[in-house]
Amino acid sequence: MNTTTGRNKKDWAVYLSLAAFLLSLLSLTRSGAIRAFSAAEDGDTWKSVRQYPPLVFNSMAWLDCSISSTANGRQVMTTTSGQGFTFDATMLPITKSSLKLTNQKGMLYKFDSFPTAAVRAKFNGLGEGTIVEMKAEVEVAVSRFSQAGGPGTAIHFTAADIAPDSAYVEFTGVFVRASDHKPFPFRVLFGRVDEGSGTIIPKSAAPDTTLLSKAVTLGSFVHPATVVTALYEAEEDVAKLRAP
Repeated sequence: MNTTTGRNKKDWAVYLSLAAFLLSLLSLTRSGAIRAFSAAEDGDTWKSVRQYPPLVFNSMAWLDCSISSTANGRQVMTTTSGQGFTFDATMLPITKSSLKLTNQKGMLYKFDSFPTAAVRAKFNGLGEGTIVEMKAEVEVAVSRFSQAGGPGTAIHFTAADIAPDSAYVEFTGVFVRASDHKPFPFRVLFGRVDEGSGTIIPKSAAPDTTLLSKAVTLGSFVHPATVVTALYEAEEDVAKLRAP
């Protein structure tokens, strides 16, 4: 009876020790996960990406954008020369926009827009991939326009009407290359526009209103616009050099 009792106590002690070990291991695992999560939240996981200056590319491209506040729209970017993006994205209805008639002849409109889902894209020099994050910011000032129907009706303008260097079109996001699943945070900025046109439908007849819809082309296949693209790339195998 005493032998059996002693064996039971020994087995129970072993069980408790094993349980304590497993709880300690679980605690370490959880704390490690928390530290890893905190590091990701702090942006440390992108340290290798931001450690070196971005790649900067100059290219020529044109943009065709038809977007609305009531239905999905479309944004097509085509790079005709140099290193840059080519994609065809379905865009969500715009929820944030502004349209101001600055005087009897001038106008300023701006809006933010987002794709409905990930966008298949090609970047010349990097290959095929997918844009998994993206925001489009547009701000365009024109020095003159036509509005034949009067206040509240369609506003028309051409590239010649756009004030010099005042067409601000920026795409910000992350491109993931298909060949190796490598992420490239990017920023695309359109520059000088020598050809193109636009039609803006205001939400109301007020001089300060929002956009109901817009259809704009910046550049063309024959006369594209200038584009600057900055890409961050993780460089994990750069040799650490000793002093000579």
